[in-house]
Amino acid sequence: MAESSPVGETQLERLQREATTLGARLRQSGPVTAFCHENPDGDTIGAAVAVARAAQQLGCRAEVVSVDGIPPGYAYLTDGLPVNPRPQLEPGLAIVCDAATLDRVGVIADEYRAWFAAATIVNIDHHVTNTGFGAVNLVDPEAAASCQVVAWLLPQIGVQMDSAISAAILTGIIRDSQGFSTATTKPATLRAAAVAMEAGAKMEPIYRATLLELPLAAIDLWGRLLSEVHTDADGSIAWTLLTPTMLAMAAAQQHHAEGVAELLARAEGVEVSILFRELGGRTRASIRTGPLVDAAAIAAAFGGGGHTRRAGCTIETGADAAIPLVLDACRQQLGP
Repeated sequence: MAESSPVGETQLERLQREATTLGARLRQSGPVTAFCHENPDGDTIGAAVAVARAAQQLGCRAEVVSVDGIPPGYAYLTDGLPVNPRPQLEPGLAIVCDAATLDRVGVIADEYRAWFAAATIVNIDHHVTNTGFGAVNLVDPEAAASCQVVAWLLPQIGVQMDSAISAAILTGIIRDSQGFSTATTKPATLRAAAVAMEAGAKMEPIYRATLLELPLAAIDLWGRLLSEVHTDADGSIAWTLLTPTMLAMAAAQQHHAEGVAELLARAEGVEVSILFRELGGRTRASIRTGPLVDAAAIAAAFGGGGHTRRAGCTIETGADAAIPLVLDACRQQLGP
């Protein structure tokens, strides 16, 4: 559990204090396990990879854990780095990247409850809904990406950004800023990206791999999802449902659906776009909104979180029951 902040402490002072604590623990050279959230995207992968490589630079044994693996499109980040679906190292520093709650790491939050209890949890994130679940909390809601937080952290703990770390950092920033186009993209975001490029990260191939290239299986899957788009609230809400049957027919995986919610958000008149996923008795909702609607507020109604424009939640029921609940919450946010 995190300690309370001193009275009158600014956010920068808090982050610097937490970074000092983390740096001291890393210099003890214990094992470091960097966790991605379930159904990982470029920001959680980039942050976890950068943290693990930084730990190795400081003399620690390190691994990356992703319960859903690493999508092939991000394999260029993990060369030579141990990546596992479950922790293989003994409990040491458990650095959770880009997750508003510990549960976002997936089923291992329960399966490895004793492991997490024995570890020191470090929480690196940028979601405004973050619960502060770590013993160390490096959470900056003003950052465009968790990788931006990591970029700020590295010099604080005495780590030199090399070409491998810089590629991970730039990947996450590009992914979560949607190519430097979101409202959260600030001068500090561009400065972090510039530092990464100066350290060796290549903008064009990373941008292409992160936002442009789609395997044929993904294109097939997107076609199936777009052919099943539904609207609600006079066209203000657009949604589609990813089913196991669609995945099988397209020979695709869950990560191939990344970007569909953003595409639906581009439809004229749409204020809320949602990609629902059937996950074996549970339903995951990826919510994207325009300036009139708070995506985080919708997700929070179901125990989820995120940002005002991008958020997500998991409902512990099938899609037939979950979809009407989420649509109703969207209509309430839209108002008359």
